[in-house]
Amino acid sequence: MNLKIIFCTAATCCIIQVYGQSPLQTAGEAATDEWTLEECIDYALAHNTDVATGKIEVESGKIALNSARMSRLPDLSASLGGNVYFGRSPSRDASYIDNSQISGSLGISANIPVYQGLKIKHEIDKAKIDFEAATQNLALARKNVSLNIASLFLQVMYDKELVAIARSQLELSSSQLELSKGQFESGRVAHSEVVRNESLVAADRASLIQNENTYTLALLDLRQAMNLPDSISLSPVMDTGELPRLEDIPALSQIYEQSVRLHPSIKYAEASLQSSRFALKSAKSSYQPSVFFSAGYGNSVYSNLTDRSMNTSFWNQLQGNGNEYIGLSISIPIFSRNSVRNNVKLSKLSVSRQELLLSEAQKSLKKEIEQAYYGAIAAYSTLDSSQKALEAALLNFENEKASLDSGRSDMYDYANAKAEVEKAQATLAHSKYDFILRVRILKFYMI
Repeated sequence: MNLKIIFCTAATCCIIQVYGQSPLQTAGEAATDEWTLEECIDYALAHNTDVATGKIEVESGKIALNSARMSRLPDLSASLGGNVYFGRSPSRDASYIDNSQISGSLGISANIPVYQGLKIKHEIDKAKIDFEAATQNLALARKNVSLNIASLFLQVMYDKELVAIARSQLELSSSQLELSKGQFESGRVAHSEVVRNESLVAADRASLIQNENTYTLALLDLRQAMNLPDSISLSPVMDTGELPRLEDIPALSQIYEQSVRLHPSIKYAEASLQSSRFALKSAKSSYQPSVFFSAGYGNSVYSNLTDRSMNTSFWNQLQGNGNEYIGLSISIPIFSRNSVRNNVKLSKLSVSRQELLLSEAQKSLKKEIEQAYYGAIAAYSTLDSSQKALEAALLNFENEKASLDSGRSDMYDYANAKAEVEKAQATLAHSKYDFILRVRILKFYMI
């Protein structure tokens, strides 16, 4: 078979093959454990601890917002008590008499905040923003997990292709070894040629084992990031037949402008800044007086256990002993050992800190986008040059193979040409997945 066709087939596998099974999986095994990138991301999002923690924080923010809104309502409480008294007590003529009695009381009261310097309003506004911040933080956690899984997934696919390349190289060197053995038996080549081929086969076999081990470790990293139990098989598959086009990538300025408006890291920083500003307003409201309206009702009954002739009926006591009240109280802050003043100062510092964090988040986002954008451009250029380098390496190897078969070249040149082909195939695979990853990163920043 023409060697160029063999290597072109191997190179094509590196670029467009859809792997139906793991390189370590035998051909007879059923491909029931195949996982696409989207499936890996969905599973990771459903089982990731950071995402689960983010969901809890969102629920906590929802409860805190409800508590802040309910603070406008009155405090309503009821009381019920009873006492039994045994012993002597002084009478009106200064003598002590037996005065054992039983008494009971009940009451209900309400306390309504009328004015607190708009503190309740500011706390409600802050709770709304905190809830929004928790929501954005959850979205950021989901993006980070998705991006991490995508990176690990593509690393697995790259290592998988290296295994396929190493296996094809081993098959080729094994075929060459069998050919040299036949030529030695016919007296066409010396025994040293067989030894050199055996050495090349051993080196290719060691390379295959090393690549298989690397693939296994990459698969383990992906499994651990997904929190996938050992009882579930994992064989990542990916269709790379249609690579992203460079023309489809938006301009750098467009990506950044859209990311600043939509990316959760920026929206979280903005929400945190707004929350600190509402906290400052709430702290300042403590300088102003607080007004409360109160109202209540109370009643009591008693029964003298010593002289029952003094007792009146239970219902008559309820009708005659009842009392109602309403009140308005004003609390004016005069001196609080500088606690209010210091709280205001701390709140101002918190605002300044959040402003710095927002600025840093914007700078960090811009840097990450620029790295991903120019990295994608460079990866695409590398991908194009890698394809040309592979074609040149294949042509050179074919020439060296023909020279070796005709006796015009030695095994050293042949091995070097073969190594160059393997290197070009690995470079092509790396540049391909690097380009795919960087394009996906840019998409993550735009949604």
